[in-house]
Amino acid sequence: MSTVNTNFQDGIFEIILNRPEKLNALNKDLAVDLGKAVTEAKSNTDVGAVLVYGNGKGFCAGGDLKDFGIDIDDPTEVREFLQVGHEVVLGLYHMEKPVIAAVHGPAVGAGCNIAFACDIIIAEEGAVFSEIFSQVGAIPDFGGLYFLPQKVGMHVASELIFTGKKLKAQEAKEYRLINQVTENGQAIEKARELAASLAKGPTKTLGMAKRILHQAPYMSLEDLLQLEAYGQAVTFQSEDFKEGRAAFMEKRKPNFLGK
Repeated sequence: MSTVNTNFQDGIFEIILNRPEKLNALNKDLAVDLGKAVTEAKSNTDVGAVLVYGNGKGFCAGGDLKDFGIDIDDPTEVREFLQVGHEVVLGLYHMEKPVIAAVHGPAVGAGCNIAFACDIIIAEEGAVFSEIFSQVGAIPDFGGLYFLPQKVGMHVASELIFTGKKLKAQEAKEYRLINQVTENGQAIEKARELAASLAKGPTKTLGMAKRILHQAPYMSLEDLLQLEAYGQAVTFQSEDFKEGRAAFMEKRKPNFLGK
């Protein structure tokens, strides 16, 4: 049985973590398979949106402390395992198309940070988020030390990281860690509906906006405006902008092709 399943239909590429008997806890096999799935989604030009969720009773319960599939007493193997995970995080974060996480059950440890690497997070009311690493004497990995301060600021990030506090979905939304809370059993369907809508949009343009958004916090306004001008110059040459402009002039709904 593959540790990650994929499904591609109507422009939506679904990535499903598939170790349900372990609450999709990460081991080497899952990290490798997840990296392959992310690369496939990224390289397929017909993909308009990506949806990530977990099979079974949860999104991802973090690292599999019972069996990582590596020798954790070997620093080289630990580093190489994390580098595989880093490719997953970077692939999701830099993918120039919308990436949505649908979360139910636990999204803790590395699972929490895989969700944070996505652009939009929709979670069921019973979902739980936590940078739980301190509870086992570890530091956050899979990008947690990067994502959390961005989302909530340094002081709140320090509290959540130091204490390993568990947040239910509504509390996570109040912290601005996630976008939307649904009733239990509804997150995947709601996320799929959003993915379907985005997949029909001007996906090249959305990708350009995502690229600039990720650089904006680290740039001066002057540098950002220069990058904006470059991005808009490229966007104006796209088929989707030409279609969007024509549709606006003709007072009709645009038919975007992601080109």
